[in-house]
Amino acid sequence: MSPQMRVALEIAGAAAVLLFAAIGALVSLMYLLTNPLIFGEPARERRRAKRRARRLKKRRGGEAEPTREERFEEHDRRRRAAALAAAIARAEHESSEVPHVDGPADWRLLHRELRLHQRVGRRT
Repeated sequence: MSPQMRVALEIAGAAAVLLFAAIGALVSLMYLLTNPLIFGEPARERRRAKRRARRLKKRRGGEAEPTREERFEEHDRRRRAAALAAAIARAEHESSEVPHVDGPADWRLLHRELRLHQRVGRRT
């Protein structure tokens, strides 16, 4: 084996080790960032908050302040409902633009009807 080939293989080996080390570091960092024990609420604190909410609910006669999770879930439900309403309205609007012809599908009639219903603005 020539000395140039040996140097090329050593460089390739070092690059492979560095590449796998970088990938391992990236995966470890992603795991640490998504670990709920580090950045999320621990389970003990969550249980304490639920107990406090139950006690407050009993004191106030059934009406307790919603927890952060409940507020988030309600906000998410409202956001999804608004998105669905917008999608339905858009679908109805788009479907109303296409004429529904029950008779024979003559492309000339469809084209003429579409051209007659177009909005025309004056050019100045």
